[in-house]
Amino acid sequence: MRKHLYLLLVLALALPLALPFAPALAQEGSSAVQTRLEEYNANLPAGYGNISPVDLSVELIDNPDLTIVDVRQPDEYEGGHIPGAINIPLRELAQSLDLLPDLDAPIVVVCGSAFRSPIGMTSLQILGYTNVRNMSGGMKGWEAEELSLSTDPVEVEAGTAPEFDPEVFAAVDAALVNIPEGWGAVKAEDLNVQLIETPPAMLVDVRSAEEWAKGYIPGAVHMPITELMSHIAELPQDKAADIVIYCAVGHRGNMAATMLRVLGYTNIRNLSGGIGAWTTAGYALEGAAPVEEAAAEELDLAAVFTDYIAGLPNSFNAMRPNDLAAELVENPELLLVDVRTTDEFVEGHIEGALNIPITELTDHLDMLPDLEQNMVIYCGSGHRSAIAMTLFNVLGYTNARNMLGGVGAWKAAELPLVTEEAAFEAGTAPAIDPALLAAVDAYVKAIPAGYYATSADNLNVALVENPPILIDVRTPSEVEQGIIEGATVIELRNFMGSMDQWPEDKAAPIVLYCGSDHRAVIAMVAMQMLGYENVTTLGGGLQVWLAKEYPVVPAQ
Repeated sequence: MRKHLYLLLVLALALPLALPFAPALAQEGSSAVQTRLEEYNANLPAGYGNISPVDLSVELIDNPDLTIVDVRQPDEYEGGHIPGAINIPLRELAQSLDLLPDLDAPIVVVCGSAFRSPIGMTSLQILGYTNVRNMSGGMKGWEAEELSLSTDPVEVEAGTAPEFDPEVFAAVDAALVNIPEGWGAVKAEDLNVQLIETPPAMLVDVRSAEEWAKGYIPGAVHMPITELMSHIAELPQDKAADIVIYCAVGHRGNMAATMLRVLGYTNIRNLSGGIGAWTTAGYALEGAAPVEEAAAEELDLAAVFTDYIAGLPNSFNAMRPNDLAAELVENPELLLVDVRTTDEFVEGHIEGALNIPITELTDHLDMLPDLEQNMVIYCGSGHRSAIAMTLFNVLGYTNARNMLGGVGAWKAAELPLVTEEAAFEAGTAPAIDPALLAAVDAYVKAIPAGYYATSADNLNVALVENPPILIDVRTPSEVEQGIIEGATVIELRNFMGSMDQWPEDKAAPIVLYCGSDHRAVIAMVAMQMLGYENVTTLGGGLQVWLAKEYPVVPAQ
C-alpha cells in the first residue's frame, strides 16, 4: 500500500525533525508525551466522542465528504463497509496520516464492534486531530439499522501529513503497532480465572464515582478516566506490568488503555463488554449495597413479566410521532426521555427531552422520582426505547410509553428538533424492590452495541446458512397474512403462559419478530431476563422484511 514507507523511515532516523511524523523513539518518561497526555485528559470529548450509526448516516447526507476511516483488516473491509470509507488497518494508522485530511476536518473511525475504533479515535485525538469521533456499535450496529454497505474499495491520494512533536508521534505509533493479538481485549470469564490464579499487577476501574459506588470488581482500584493522568504515580513502575482496565461497556476502557499504552505501558488489556459483561456472566461485585437474601429468593421474574404483559393496554404502550406531537400541545409537562447516547442527543432532540442513555438507565432514577410520572421514551429507531419502556414498566413506572420509529420517524413527519438542552434537577428515586432493581440494573449494564437487533438482510442470510429459532408474537389476524417460514407463533398476550413452547436450550439463537419490532422487544426482554442468552429481534419487524421483498408463507 505504501511502497515509500521504508525509505521514509530511514530518512526519519537520520533527520527526525525533517518529517512531520518521523518515528523517533520516545524516551521513557518523556515529558513531551506526558504533557500531551495531561492536556488530552483534561479535555476529553463530549460523550467520549461517540456518534451513532443512524446519526452518521444522516450526517453523510449533508456532508458526503466526511472522512470515514475503517480500521478493520483488509479482508473485513472487503466483505462490506460504509460507502466512501477508506481502509487503514489500526496498527498502520499512525504511518498513514498522509491519507487523512487536515487536523480540524471531521473524521469518524469505525470497526466491527466498536472495540478497535475507540483506540484509533483516541490515538488521533492525542496526536492533535480536533474533530475525530467513534461510531458506536461498529459495523454490527450499522447493519442492525439496515444501512447501506459497499464492497467497492475507496482509493485516496496521499498528501502531506501534519507536523507533530516527534516524541508524541513515536509514542502513539508504538502504541498502535504493538497492540497485541485480540486487540488487547480480555473476556470476563478469562479475567475471573486470572483473578483467582494469577491476578494482574493492577485492575483499574475508570468509571465515574457514581458508577463505582454501585459496585466494582473485587481487587479493583478506582481511577476515573477524567482524572486518569493524575493517578499515574499510583501505576506500577514496571512498564511491562500486567494491567487490566474496565468501564461500563468497554469504550472508556479502551480510551484509558490507549492513553497508558502511549505513556509506555506495554501490557494493557481492556475488559470486553466492561462491568456489564462481568455481571452478566454471574460474577460478583464488591462495594454494592447488599440485596436482602429473602428478597432475592422471593423475586419471581416469570411472575413479574406475566403480570406485566397481561396488564398492557391494547396499544402495548406504543404511540406514533404525530400523536405525541399533539399530546405535547395539550400537555407540555409530559416528560420525554431520550435514551440515545449523549452525542446523538446533542445533535438534535425533541424539545424539553431529558437525556438518559439506555445503558445508564438505572443510574438516574432520581431524575424520575414519581412512579406515576406520565412519560414517553424515544431513541433513534424505536428499538432502544422499547427496551427502556419495558424495563421502566417492569420497575413500576406505569405511565411510560414508547414512540414508534424514534427520531427517524419524528423527522419523517417533519416535526422539529432542537439542540438546546432543558434543565432538570435530581430528586429522590422511588422505592423499588431491591432484588428487582438489581436484576434490571444488571440487564441494563450488559446491553451490547447493536442493542440486540438483527437486520432483515442478516436474518435472510442466516435462514439459509445457520437458521435461528424464529418466534412470531403477532395476533392471529396478523398471522393470517403470512409468517416467515419456520416461525413458531406465540402471541405476545399468551407469551408468558406458553413458556412450554420456548426452546429448551437457553443458548440457542432466537429471533423474535412482530409487525414493527415493539412487541417483539417486550418478549425479548422477558426471555433475556429469564436466562436466554442469544435472543434478538428483527429490526423494524415484518414491515421491513416485506419492504425488502423477502418471502412469507401461510401459517400452518
